[in-house]
Amino acid sequence: MSNKITIAFLLTVVSKRGGISRVTSILTDELERTGLYDIHIISYSTIDENGYNWNENLNYHTLLGEKMSMKKGLLKSIPKLRTILSKNNITTLIAAGSIVGPLGVFSTLFNKTKLIYWSHSSFRGSANNKYRLINEQFTAIFSKHLISLTKEDKKNYKNSTLAKNVCQIYNAIDSELLKQNISYNSESNKIISVGRLTYQKNFEGLIDVANELSKQNNDFVWDIYGSGENEKMLLAKIKENNLENKIFLKGQSNNLYNLYNDYCMMVMTSRYEGFPMSLIEGLACKLPLVSYDIPTGPNEIIRDDINGFLIEPFNKENMADKINVLLRDSAKRSFFSENNENYIDEYKMEYILKKWNDLLIELDR
Repeated sequence: MSNKITIAFLLTVVSKRGGISRVTSILTDELERTGLYDIHIISYSTIDENGYNWNENLNYHTLLGEKMSMKKGLLKSIPKLRTILSKNNITTLIAAGSIVGPLGVFSTLFNKTKLIYWSHSSFRGSANNKYRLINEQFTAIFSKHLISLTKEDKKNYKNSTLAKNVCQIYNAIDSELLKQNISYNSESNKIISVGRLTYQKNFEGLIDVANELSKQNNDFVWDIYGSGENEKMLLAKIKENNLENKIFLKGQSNNLYNLYNDYCMMVMTSRYEGFPMSLIEGLACKLPLVSYDIPTGPNEIIRDDINGFLIEPFNKENMADKINVLLRDSAKRSFFSENNENYIDEYKMEYILKKWNDLLIELDR
């Protein structure tokens, strides 16, 4: 008889493209290595066979054999999830993201499985999405614990939901990234941005910043890594602004860890974030960081004028000015790069893993 704690993570879809899939795969890989857990990964819809490199020692389940909106598939998937939880004696279910929150609630009502809601978005960002806000408010009521990604959102969830217990746990830097021989390339003039090509990431705003920057300094290249529904629109806007030789959409990459050294800084132009993985990866790779000071995320990673710049949202002229300062001042870039080392510890896996272990062991008692 195994003494392991049996837990499950519920995701919308197990995929390589979504940030939730990525951070969950990194976390569960580390949890599995502790030997304390029997881990199940439950995908609401069909698992992407070309997905992220998940640990083969985990147990995988799919609730629906086809892609279907949660509105249409909720009632169909609840009994299937309840069966998985019962059959495998799962003690704790972690609902990863607002879309699967209500599914987690209905599937754990009146049974022994305890529910954790792991938020992956900014609470204030949710205010602009009525469906997401309702999901979060509802899921918070029935969860044993609500995990926020940032310290600011811990306050928001405590003050604005009926969550019983709210704790804050950052997403961790991938341990594999920290094993790299990371050095800063002070001679580069290349800028990197990473994220899905969606409304949230505001890459159309990035093009506006690049347009302003080109009026001051033409000696730069700006690469964007990611894919998404806005690709055609962004390509058209790049062409419209005659920036085809400056901004390049590089698509999805599974080799980013080996590419960061080609760049002199990382820039983020998002409208909102939960906790941006790209920025902590940039931090780990000693890149100076530049971001709009949106409500949650960047200001817990960037210390203004110490390891990067925080810019008033969405002041494209100011962002262009600050990027230009870094492009022209290699000493400033190196100063920011060196200071990143002072802030990396609280995002390391050993620190994050202890928080998760403490919570999961407490719930298993």
